[in-house]
Amino acid sequence: MRYRIYTLIAAGAFVLSVQSGCKKDFLDKTPFNQVTGDKAFVDAAGAEKLLRGVYDGMYNDYHIWDFMTNGDVISDNAYAGGDNQANIQLDLFTANSTNGNVGRDWGALYSDIKNCNEVLENVPNIQDPALDANGRRDQILGEAHGIRAYMYFNLVRLFGAAPLILKTPSNSTEMQAPRATVDDIYKQIISDLEFALAHTSTTAVNKGIFTKNVANALLAKVYATMETKDWAKVNQYADATIAGGYSLFPSFDGLFLEANKNNSESIWEMQYDGYGGQHGNWMPGVIMGSGWKRFNTPSNDLVRAYDNEKDEIRKKSSLVFRNVATEGWSDDYWTKANYPFINKYRADDKSNSYMIRLADIMLLKAEAVNELSGGGWAQAKTLVDQIRKRVNLAGTSAGNQAEMRLAIEKERRLELAFEGHRWFDLLRTGRAIEVMNAQTDGAGKNLNYNVTAAKLLFPTPQTEIDRNPNLK
Repeated sequence: MRYRIYTLIAAGAFVLSVQSGCKKDFLDKTPFNQVTGDKAFVDAAGAEKLLRGVYDGMYNDYHIWDFMTNGDVISDNAYAGGDNQANIQLDLFTANSTNGNVGRDWGALYSDIKNCNEVLENVPNIQDPALDANGRRDQILGEAHGIRAYMYFNLVRLFGAAPLILKTPSNSTEMQAPRATVDDIYKQIISDLEFALAHTSTTAVNKGIFTKNVANALLAKVYATMETKDWAKVNQYADATIAGGYSLFPSFDGLFLEANKNNSESIWEMQYDGYGGQHGNWMPGVIMGSGWKRFNTPSNDLVRAYDNEKDEIRKKSSLVFRNVATEGWSDDYWTKANYPFINKYRADDKSNSYMIRLADIMLLKAEAVNELSGGGWAQAKTLVDQIRKRVNLAGTSAGNQAEMRLAIEKERRLELAFEGHRWFDLLRTGRAIEVMNAQTDGAGKNLNYNVTAAKLLFPTPQTEIDRNPNLK
């Protein structure tokens, strides 16, 4: 482990945060948005550098690893594993405002937002005809708006009400912004995504670029997550995404092979090329391997869910059991002679990770049509059965709206495990407290998470409360 120093922008102020980690290659590189003087802002090349700073800024702990901790470890899909107390606190619902992951994620998301704001503030003022050739200026602005929306979507789902920073603060008052309401944050998210939808490209050199179809997919997810859901909008934007030229990859297992990066099912995907390239993915090394106890251990409940469904294909693709009896550590949940590891990230430092893929959006559409009418469950069944057919499972037995809700929830869990979605699915469906408080270990003993409504959101980091008196 080596110390890594991050310069984080939280609510417009610079905050220094030191966090231990396992790899640092990408942090050794000079960020593209660190510029000297005004030179980088005067031509098209400067605009491209600013945008590259947005994408490069996403290769931080939040997007490399915490996305899974937040989406799967906090949920019923995985235990914290390892010996990191910050992860364990999140797993056990005992985290407070001093939790290291909480502060790291707040800072990382606001740092990414800051990078987007720099593009949106500077690129409109660049006087270079080359920037307007083929609408490139609009595309750059569209991508920055879309990525800012994605960061705020993550932020509001984790923290709830939070400062809404849309430009670089120019004075101390602006640097101590109060919380915006959840509704106002969602309004800004939708506004940014609508701008992105109107200005981004339909295609890109790889699935790491923010495109119109990413905007459509995120709009579907946003309208399904807001407190007042708009299922008609979810259906509209899910349809628009599905019509974007995607198809289910024939092999579920093949989704996670290095040879199939940026495949027909991928909508938005983090791009890793190893430590010999520009971006290496250190996450696989902390969830799989020997010599020390790895993090994010698959849960007994998830394994039971695969077994109860007789879902062997997705079980074997998603997790693998190994004999680690000779390892010098202990575990509260599993026997070491048959210990589970996550299996979706097999290319080590070159493993891409999906942010959005087609199966996610198809199942989201299934939710929408099921909610739009009492008879919509039949149309939802068609979509669910397409997902199940790929892994050689019979069609769902759900026969009414209520049964279909649970069938879709289960299908999303088995399909998308360890891709960072489960906890947010439980939150948006209002099922988090019920599901988590019913969790048992391998022997059927209740895990006593004692989840309450007050524990469903991350606390605001104490460092931010100390710095900003408006964060009551």
